[in-house]
Amino acid sequence: MLGPVEVYKFGGAAVGNADAVRIAGEHVRAAQNRVVVVVSAMQGVTDLLLESARAALGGQRSAYERDAQQFASKHREVVDALIRKKRLLLQEIENATNELLSMCQSISVLHELTTRAGDALVARGERLMARIFAEYIGAKYIDATELIFTERRLGSVWPDFKKCDRAAAKISEPIVVPGYIASGPDAEVVTLGRGGSDFSAAILARSLGAQSVTLFKEVDGLMTADPKSVPNARVLDEVHYREAAELAFYGAKVLHPRTMIPLVDRGIPLFVRNTFQPQSRGTRIAADVKPGAYPVKALAAVHHQALVAIEGKGMIGVPGVAGRAFTSLAQAGLSVSMISQASSESSICFVVPESEASHAVSALQTAFESERRLKLIDRIHAEKKTALIAVLGLGMRGRHGIAARTFSALSGQSVNVVAIAQGSSELNITIAIAEKDATRAQIALHNEFQLDKIHPLADVSGRESKLTLLGFGQIGRALVRQLIAQEKPLRSNAGADLKVIAIADRSGIKIEENGFSASALQRLADHKASGGRLFDRSSPLTLHQVQAMMRKELWLLPSHRPILVDLTSEETAPLLQEALERGFHIVLANKKPLAVPQIEYDRLFQTARERGLAIRYEATAGAGLPVLDTIAKLQEAGDRIDSIVGCFSGTLGFITTALEESRPFSDAVAEAQKRGYTEPDPLDDLSGLDVARKALILARTLGFRLELGDIDLQPMATETASKTLDAEFAQRVERARREGSVLRYVATINRAGIRVALEAVSENSPEAGLRGTANQVAIYSKRYKTNPLVVTGPGAGADVTAAGVLNDILAITIQERRR
Repeated sequence: MLGPVEVYKFGGAAVGNADAVRIAGEHVRAAQNRVVVVVSAMQGVTDLLLESARAALGGQRSAYERDAQQFASKHREVVDALIRKKRLLLQEIENATNELLSMCQSISVLHELTTRAGDALVARGERLMARIFAEYIGAKYIDATELIFTERRLGSVWPDFKKCDRAAAKISEPIVVPGYIASGPDAEVVTLGRGGSDFSAAILARSLGAQSVTLFKEVDGLMTADPKSVPNARVLDEVHYREAAELAFYGAKVLHPRTMIPLVDRGIPLFVRNTFQPQSRGTRIAADVKPGAYPVKALAAVHHQALVAIEGKGMIGVPGVAGRAFTSLAQAGLSVSMISQASSESSICFVVPESEASHAVSALQTAFESERRLKLIDRIHAEKKTALIAVLGLGMRGRHGIAARTFSALSGQSVNVVAIAQGSSELNITIAIAEKDATRAQIALHNEFQLDKIHPLADVSGRESKLTLLGFGQIGRALVRQLIAQEKPLRSNAGADLKVIAIADRSGIKIEENGFSASALQRLADHKASGGRLFDRSSPLTLHQVQAMMRKELWLLPSHRPILVDLTSEETAPLLQEALERGFHIVLANKKPLAVPQIEYDRLFQTARERGLAIRYEATAGAGLPVLDTIAKLQEAGDRIDSIVGCFSGTLGFITTALEESRPFSDAVAEAQKRGYTEPDPLDDLSGLDVARKALILARTLGFRLELGDIDLQPMATETASKTLDAEFAQRVERARREGSVLRYVATINRAGIRVALEAVSENSPEAGLRGTANQVAIYSKRYKTNPLVVTGPGAGADVTAAGVLNDILAITIQERRR
């Protein structure tokens, strides 16, 4: 006997190339007990072999010969990289390739591809990879047909556990076994279907009495929901066999439902781990897992379904209708994933894959032809574009209000429930909804049941907000100073616990999962202010590289609806779009992402709405002025805003004030840059483009659909310093003074469009009274038609802008507390 043993199974990605095989070997060597290894074919090899078989069946000789050469080269690359004494393995590869070619030639000549021939052809992928892996780790290779035996059950193969147990009793040393294949009832090679290698590992574990089974994949484990639909889905630490089976049944591709069947009666725990993340614990699946404090464990979704309904008053009280329906579907080879029936018995509906809907309707129409003719059944029809959402958890049994919370959460997102089903076990509630509502529904339910919380009882208040700062220039450092100075008042007065967990700029990204301390933030700010960088690099990173680093290091951190604060002046719209899809709220001081083409702007806000996230951008239009807040309050009160006129640039206000004081234009620009009033490139201000972006943001906030190129933009200047410019501006200032006017850079927004230009305004106008960096916004509305609502205040400077950003962060934090 082998003694204490664990079974490790490595999937296609886990042995997909030489580097992956090295990592897999490290897992085996690090194991505390002896290990029996089950190996899949290399990633893509099974598909390659099936393609070669199809090509042979179609008489495409050049295609299957090309596939055979690719099959050989993929395995030779691994052997060349890993194995010293490779002669025998290279001969194995050559033999396997020649056998593949011979089988393809036979299929081509006979014009027939039987199930037996297909299984034998595909088997060489697992067999060859298992031989290579056995040689690499120094273990013995045993073919699966010597250990896993099957018998016929209900038209398919099923493990003959008694034979498997007898074969396993003879194992006395660690071995490597090819997965997916087994010995059939007639001693032929058979395949075990989808998830076959996982099933192989489970069968062997049962026969060996293994302490555990570990499936090494390219994912971190089972998730609380599909992360493609729910960005803040997290890995489940542990689930019960029954919960895992439900998740697998409802489409969790990580696991096949039957994988657990051989393990349950022997009580063998199953682990799902990421082979490329050795520090990740993955998910443990076992019988001793308790329901936990929270009743709902996870969500599962099945897409591209159809709801098939049989309706008719003649069904009421008639026995056997459901039985006949399902018998006819079974005879047609169709499987039903959900059943629902009205208590009146006047209708029964069930769900099948959308691709099989027409076939199902046809089968039912045939089965109930006489009832349809007698009008006992009114109609049989299918409603396509349907999705199933399952709310799962052992703790749901006997817990009041789960269904009510489910429907309340869906109603809050305007999601209509088409049908519902719940078993007597109360392990899940399954709802049928329109496919278009599936993402919105999953996000709503995930938030309702707080499935993103790793330790639900430890953080029920939701008061902690985790911040990522994108950009660490003057505004970023000012924001950090304000966070440090106001930490205690924010926590005690506003109930806000703000943690900066990441800071990113063109030199890299620093992450502290539990939040940087005040002293650490201060050190980083001081270091950056003195000319240092977060990381010492010979050249700055591109924005694309920064985004790639965030994707690798930041997006996967467990966090409850974190906040990304964009303090750059970069074209960050693609990065923000990905952040929204990952579940981040967005706060902006950066105007450029909101001045993108209208279609991209719409996509950002549509994504935020679908995921229940906020995009706040007060600091983009008025720095510290509550311009957007004022607009929102007017609109909430039912007022209609017709136009906005104002000076939106504190920088250009400072420059025009300096010009009035007879200072040269070039000196005024230099002083504004020195004080931190300008954008990193002052021409962004002087060109008027910064004001134009602000005007476009305000116009879009009002609902005007405009592009940046639609704006009538007159730059203040096209260069920052020259004697000619100094003289020209001195003349313009003098001319305006003679006419009783002053120069102001003004933006006008109305339904006709946007104009941005340097204008001579009357000395008696509100704009003429502006001094220094003050901004002014005059709002003309239905109620403020002749006497506008005017908002005036500082409009430039890092501290003022940082205060506007902090206000937006607090607004999101308070909103989250109320969820």
